[in-house]
Parts: sequence; structure tokens; C-alpha cells
Amino acid sequence: MLSSLRAKFIRGEEVKYISHLDLMQVCARAIRRAHIPIAYSQGFNPHPQMVFGLPMSVGVTSEAEYAEFDFSSPIEPDDFVERLNKELPAGLQIVEAKAKKSKGNIMALITTASYDILVSSTKKMGINNVNQKLDEFLSKPALIVKKEGKKGVRDVDIKPMIYRLKAEALKEEETGEEQEQCKCSNPVILEYMSKLSAIDTKKLSYEIDNMFCLSMLLSAGAAANLKPDLLVAAINETSDIEIKLVKVHRTGLFVGKEGRIIDPLDPAVL
Repeated sequence: MLSSLRAKFIRGEEVKYISHLDLMQVCARAIRRAHIPIAYSQGFNPHPQMVFGLPMSVGVTSEAEYAEFDFSSPIEPDDFVERLNKELPAGLQIVEAKAKKSKGNIMALITTASYDILVSSTKKMGINNVNQKLDEFLSKPALIVKKEGKKGVRDVDIKPMIYRLKAEALKEEETGEEQEQCKCSNPVILEYMSKLSAIDTKKLSYEIDNMFCLSMLLSAGAAANLKPDLLVAAINETSDIEIKLVKVHRTGLFVGKEGRIIDPLDPAVL
């Protein structure tokens, strides 16, 4: 009987431009170098028995990706994490692994994803003003966009796919009034912003001073998948906010169970 683990890993700046297929190949090679007893499929072209969660677009970083591995002989989760991390390249790191006993694979189970994305507006706007305009955007009866799928381009209402959307300031704003401000606390976004500040602004195609973070919780997975870039396009098309996407960082993937969204390493879904 095979033993299985579900693992959480980070995908950083160093590897954000590799494809999903490349990511799988990198992990397969690291597993071989670490002499981890991975199980292989049967047939003419055997391949490692591993399944990754929701694929990411090239250029996206993440602090919460998941993968599942089947083994030909038992291995302790901590041993797996330690051995594999020694062989993975910079930017890829397993942060936790747990034994898996359920039958469903992680790719099929994911229903929701959270993101923090860095955007730049074409004009200077206070964060409270931005959130007011986002509320107006979300109050529309429908948000119809052109969405490309396996059967071609079709009109899709993305409003039911948006569970949370709010703007967060990257620094304290100077206003003449006492107003509560939403401020970004994600260290990945703040570090990226800090690096941008050191670049010659003439080389950038967007205004650093007009940047803010959008925090969102979106439908994800096979049933209904909404990517941040499509949401940004919808905001630009149907509101008077004009923003440019600078960076996308995934902060979480979640499994749907009995009307709730649950961490994939929660015992209830393992």
C-alpha cells in the first residue's frame, strides 16, 4: 500500500518565471537527488506520482502552494521536508508536510484562492476613495467579461467569483481628517515595493507614488476560476479606476468542504 503526503511550499522571485511543467520537472529531479522513495506510474513512460494544486501563471509568486506525493515506502513528513529542501533551488521551499489518507487529489479539491496584488493607478487617489469606488464596482448587478476557456471566448459574470476585494495603502497617507486606513502588511509586497523605490523611475512604465495593494479572495479551481489579471481588466472596463498590474502574489489556496473554505493541511481534509 502506498503512503502519501500533502506538502505546502513557497514559490519566490527566483523561480517565478518557470512554467508549471518546469516546476514539476524541478521537483522530480530534486526528489531523485534526495533519494526519496517516490512511487512511479506504470506503463511505457513511468513518471513520479505527484500532483500539484492550482497551476500559477508565469510571473506569479506564492507563499501557499500545495502538492501531493505518493511513495513506494513510508517516509516521515519532517524527513521528507528536510531532504527535499536540501536539493531544491533558491525560491522553492517546502514549509510543511502532513500524511494524507483521503482519496481526492489536491488539484481537484481547490475551490478558492487569495491574493495580494500590487497595482499602480494612472492618477493619485486616496485609499479610502479607492475602496469607495471598489464598493461601487461590486454593487453592480453583474460584471460581464470576456473569458477564454477550452471552448473559446465567452461572456462570463465574474461577480459571484469575487468573495473579497479591498484596497490597502503601502504607507500612511497624509489626510486632513481622522480616517481609518487599510494598510498592507504583507512582507512580500512591501519588500518588492522597497526594491522598486531604488530603481530609476524613468525606467518604469507606471507611477510608484500612485501604487497600492489589492487584497482579494476569489473563486478558483475547475468549477470557476478567476485570475487577478482578469479582475483588474474588469475594474478598468467598468469603473473609473484605471490601474496597471505590477505584481501578483498568491497568499492562500483553500479546499471547499460543507460550505466552508479550509486550509489544505487541516486534518478535516487530509
